[in-house]
Order: sequence, then structure tokens, then C-alpha cells
Amino acid sequence: ALEGFTASLAEELKDQNISVNSFSPGMVNTRSFPKPPGRNGVRTAGSVRDGLFALLESEVTGHYLHADELDDVREKGLKDHLALKPINERVFSV
Repeated sequence: ALEGFTASLAEELKDQNISVNSFSPGMVNTRSFPKPPGRNGVRTAGSVRDGLFALLESEVTGHYLHADELDDVREKGLKDHLALKPINERVFSV
């Protein structure tokens, strides 16, 4: 639902130079909600920060980013933009 909403807003606001994207941080280890050490898929606050900055610097609209995919791309030494995925919502017609 969030990705559909993101796609709709991105389409509606693109002519006003407003970018709309979504970010999925996954499980984040925090003091308030600690996660077991070594658990797969657990992100740090730094990983979330990096994901948000990657979206802000991307200059795209209508995309989503999963923090784990950004981490994977970076581990392979690839560019951040490869982790951004366009949301391809079909245009509704009757």
C-alpha cells in the first residue's frame, strides 16, 4: 500500500519538482528496541541514515529503497543508484 501511495504522489507532484520515494529500513537495532547480536537482516542507525541520504541525493521520484539492498550494493563496491527500484504502478482505467 505504501509503495502504491508513493507512486501516486510521485506522479502527481513530478511537474512541481517534488520527489516522492519510500524507504524500508527493515529491523533496526536501537536502545529502545534491541535486537539479538549477529541476527541476519538487522540494520544499524547508520545504515538507515545512509539509505535516507542515498534517496535524497538520487534526484529520482517514484522509487523505493530497501536498506539491506543498499548494504549489498555497497559491499560489492557498486553505485548506490543500483539499489533504487522504480515503482511501476499501472495506470488505472475502467
